[in-house]
Amino acid sequence: MATFRVSICLFPVPKEGTERLPFRSFLLGMALLVILVHGGCATQGESPETIPAGHRENGVLVVTTDDNHRTAQLVVGEQLEVRLPENPETGFSWAIDENDRRILALDNTAYTSPAVAGFIGVRGQRVFTLTARRPGEDALKLKYWRVMGGDDSITERFAVTVRVVAAGKK
Repeated sequence: MATFRVSICLFPVPKEGTERLPFRSFLLGMALLVILVHGGCATQGESPETIPAGHRENGVLVVTTDDNHRTAQLVVGEQLEVRLPENPETGFSWAIDENDRRILALDNTAYTSPAVAGFIGVRGQRVFTLTARRPGEDALKLKYWRVMGGDDSITERFAVTVRVVAAGKK
């Protein structure tokens, strides 16, 4: 029975008598890559959790899937709209999983069909409209599920922390 020995070298080692320039170029390139990657990470700024969630439209704070796991701030009396993609034809829909209704009350929920008609499986949009009732913090959590399937059918989750402050405070 023949025996074979295989070795793998992670760094190219120049053969004796050959020029070492390619090896030095390789090491210089790797060092530059590490510096660029590290420098890019250091200049990214705020993490998604510290970037305020949402944007304002006609005085209403709107959050979308891009704001998942972020924090939003409202003043008592202001409204929040949560807009999430949904395709009820599949039996799945968004539902509020956790919410402190004393702080953030649900006013309405509505589904808007996709702008492109005639395509099967195209997602529309579920909109939850909530109003800030009193100062406090609410961890608003939603789930994308089939109601008849129970919690085992959850395929997506969305969460946003909402800080509600009294009027005149920010």
